[in-house]
Amino acid sequence: MRIFNIIFNYLLGVIGIILISSVPALFNNNFQWNISNYLGSVWSVIQTLFTPSEWFFHYRHNYLIVEKPLFSYIFDNYFYSMTILFSALTIALIVGMILALSTFGLPQKWKRAIHTILNSLEALPDILFIFFLQMFVVWFYNSFNILLFKFAYLGEGKIYLSPVLSLSILPTILFFRTFLLLLEEEWGKDYVVLARSKGFGKTYILIRHCLRNIKVNLIIQSKPILWFTLSSLLVVEYLHNIYGIVHLIFFDTRPFIITVALLLIFTPFYILYFLLDWVLKTDLKEISKQIPITMMKNAKVFDTHRWPQVNFSLWVKLWREWLQLLKNPKFLMGMGYITGILGVSIIYSFIYDLPVESIGIFQDEDGNYHAPPHPPGEGQLIFGSNLNGYPIMTMLVLGAKYTILVTMFIALVRVGLGYLLTISYVFWLGKRSKKVISELANGMQFLPLTLVGYLLLVDVVIFEEDQRILAESLIVPNMILEVVILIVFAIPVLLNTLGKESDEMLKKEFIQSAMLLGASRSRIFFKHITLHLLPKVTLLLGQQMIQVLQVLLHLGVLSIFLGGTIRGNREGASQSLLYDWTSLFETMRVGVMTERYWLIVPVLVLYILLILSIQAIMKSLIDHQQRKIGIYSTKKRNPSVNSMQGVNSCKNKEMFTLPPKKYG
Repeated sequence: MRIFNIIFNYLLGVIGIILISSVPALFNNNFQWNISNYLGSVWSVIQTLFTPSEWFFHYRHNYLIVEKPLFSYIFDNYFYSMTILFSALTIALIVGMILALSTFGLPQKWKRAIHTILNSLEALPDILFIFFLQMFVVWFYNSFNILLFKFAYLGEGKIYLSPVLSLSILPTILFFRTFLLLLEEEWGKDYVVLARSKGFGKTYILIRHCLRNIKVNLIIQSKPILWFTLSSLLVVEYLHNIYGIVHLIFFDTRPFIITVALLLIFTPFYILYFLLDWVLKTDLKEISKQIPITMMKNAKVFDTHRWPQVNFSLWVKLWREWLQLLKNPKFLMGMGYITGILGVSIIYSFIYDLPVESIGIFQDEDGNYHAPPHPPGEGQLIFGSNLNGYPIMTMLVLGAKYTILVTMFIALVRVGLGYLLTISYVFWLGKRSKKVISELANGMQFLPLTLVGYLLLVDVVIFEEDQRILAESLIVPNMILEVVILIVFAIPVLLNTLGKESDEMLKKEFIQSAMLLGASRSRIFFKHITLHLLPKVTLLLGQQMIQVLQVLLHLGVLSIFLGGTIRGNREGASQSLLYDWTSLFETMRVGVMTERYWLIVPVLVLYILLILSIQAIMKSLIDHQQRKIGIYSTKKRNPSVNSMQGVNSCKNKEMFTLPPKKYG
């Protein structure tokens, strides 16, 4: 029966991938729905999957479309990509574990500092680490005439070291933080106290017992890390010019090739986690066990005598809380940066005429000619220009409003829909329906959103220069399509997360007491569950904003811009119709290879400051909300408390919901 369920769930995943892969066929040139074309594409993909003789992919060779057997590409380049991916994950897992074990015994102040640093590093874009690594190699070569390793494939043998190192940096940080949090959680349990009382050493307990007991939670937490790594793989391959899974979809964007590419990524990790689940089935079954709550079935949906009324004191209370937040320096700095740059962008758009004028070839006072890209300080260009001659500073100012507002909108709608759907998840869905949502959410984590977004948008939002008028007329539909894609594919994961959190909340004693007293479902959810979900929802909102920024950055590297893209006549020369920040990341490879760092540094700095500002705001909101419900305490710990009491106090930490710095 278990094998049947595994096969059935895998076939459901395959069907979902086929349906996703055919989405580009749903639109015609006028951006109108074409259901018959979509169904025909789905049927064509299914037929081709059962006809191996038609398994070919198309690529350009000397301006001609050439067919090449698909197997010849898979058995060479696909395994090249998987070698890089699994090598990076293995290095990240081992190094993260070693770092966690090495720093676990440090003083509490040092560990709080490590958590703060890790929280900041894990939010930074992965492209930053790739950029610094490649810059270091270039600097070392220029200084000592020694090439540490190649970081771009030029047709002379495959490269491994640079892409593996680039891909392993962010997962290492994530695994380090995950190991450290799980070990701290495990260290507060009773069996550790018993082992220490019997005289066992700290190292022995950590390695012999704690590491073994965190394996289930580690597997669960490894899925989002895998999701981030898969998204980074696409950018790493592109920036290193590697012929892997990315170039397969660059060669051919037909629905059949899209299906194959997604299946090649989905299948190995589905099998891997099935085997891990099968090996640890006892532990996983125990951790997912739920307590049935029958009282909720008899509860009323609404309290008719408690309809909400206008309460002016509520607005006064909200205003006072807002004033309290403004006293927090982190909140003030983060909010000041976002609102400041957003306000400048909006005001600038009303004052100056659009579109931005390109600065082409010009002659200076000495008679010398200058062609784009112009370096900073040339003429009146503060940050220089891009490859098309557009001033980078002007693009940054104009594009800020689109980047920030679209990111905020996508994150708010994601979390808002997830929160509202949680109501039906908790009160009306049965065990089987919740299991389907859980399986769907787990399957979505094996499909990187960057790859899905690129495959669905590449044939829709990219236009040639002679199609500029058409592209400008489709800016709004193109943006709506990209926003919908980035929202829809995140809802199952958010619903699964908030739903399970709410189910656990229903088991609390105060919820049980409210049920016995006759509270309605709406009152239980909005009055009790929501109050305790707010820190989690706030944290999720910040995480979703940072995740959206990461995905938009990846799509920008791959020439998918907000509102549409005008294809350039050379690498890095594509043009954004809205001048959003992500369009400037397309020139990263050109900037590093030609040492024109002004092409990437200004937007990278602003992007990092935006992410850190979001983190600061969300952390301030979480701290404020935790104080209200009594979780967070600003009182200093009594130094007279013995070490054993300090160990026992670790039991009250909530993993991955509340940052550990708050409990020091």
